Amino acid sequence: MFFKRVLLTVFLMTFGLQAQVGLSGKISQNRTLLKQIEAQINDLRVKITSSKKKETSILHQIALIDHEMALIQRSRGILQREVRLLSEQIDSVQTALENAEKRLQILRDLYARRAVYAYKYGHEYNLELLLTSRSVNQALVRLKYLREIARHDETLMQLIEKKKQRIKAIKDQLQQALAQKSQALNAIKKQEAVYLTRKKEKQRLLRKVKWTHKTYTNLLNQKERERQRLLNLIASLEKSRKARKVTVPPKAAPPNFKFMNLAKARGKLPWPVKGKVITHYGKQRDPKTRTYTKNIDIEIKVKEGTPVHCVFPGVVRMITYLPGYGNTVIVDHGKGYYTVYSHLSEVDVSKNSYVDRNQIIGKVGDSGYIGPVTLRFGIYGASRTYNPERWLE
Repeated sequence: MFFKRVLLTVFLMTFGLQAQVGLSGKISQNRTLLKQIEAQINDLRVKITSSKKKETSILHQIALIDHEMALIQRSRGILQREVRLLSEQIDSVQTALENAEKRLQILRDLYARRAVYAYKYGHEYNLELLLTSRSVNQALVRLKYLREIARHDETLMQLIEKKKQRIKAIKDQLQQALAQKSQALNAIKKQEAVYLTRKKEKQRLLRKVKWTHKTYTNLLNQKERERQRLLNLIASLEKSRKARKVTVPPKAAPPNFKFMNLAKARGKLPWPVKGKVITHYGKQRDPKTRTYTKNIDIEIKVKEGTPVHCVFPGVVRMITYLPGYGNTVIVDHGKGYYTVYSHLSEVDVSKNSYVDRNQIIGKVGDSGYIGPVTLRFGIYGASRTYNPERWLE
């Protein structure tokens, strides 16, 4: 019975450790990503300071501030994910602590019963047991039995000591996780304060802009360059896809992962967000410049913070910031098809991870855009763009 209890204790400890190791790995990856984003923010702040000293154009300063705001929003999302992971880790550690304390009590109870037995009978009983043996063989059997009991007692004491050390380690881990969670929450508050300051600065600069015909023309030309940059990115992703001879299963992919055919879902795709389409696909007339532009995506007006859903199973191939688009997620659906989600604040997925239909990939923000809060959504495939409204149900 004793050995069964020992085995159960070891199993529970191992299972708890595996769960904590998995969470620790995710937290470590999260922090690595956060450091990368923070480094980009610091670089941008240097550029912003330099642009103010050089008195560069207001629109250039706005673009730099907008980039910083987008990264702040993304880092805030990463910090919030860390808080969630740390909360899971704290729950896991607390459960492990409760189990360890229960097992320690079981071991102490076993040891107490052995102590009572030793007190009542002691060495005199053991000696009497040997001397009253009917034969030498029986005496040897009894001696072996007494030695087994002694080893049992020694093992019990060692287990109790190890369990005490384990409980101390778990308590230290719990305190560390609680401290890290508190630091992350404080960091989120600081990020929110900086974001609000930058937002006011952006609005102040926007009020200084002289909205002339030339200004609008420059903005339209800039948008065209931004669209071409996105198309080049997708072309690069497609070139890489074709170069891959073997499909590598993405992270968190279901068993026997295989790309589905997005083309067959035309007209049946769920909307990434529910809102009003304020910018349609295709040729559109700009009322300010009275010229025509070709939109390669649509913009859906929603409230800031609205969750964004992936429209079809796929793999996240890129998470980046693009001028005019802000925080952007590009999902590969196989066979040359991609969907693009832009103007995001937080991003809840990671590069090369599997995403399912209707899975939340982030939240809508105002990054990369001068105007109302919108989600910018596009469908790309076979070296061309598609009208998303014809693909959505």
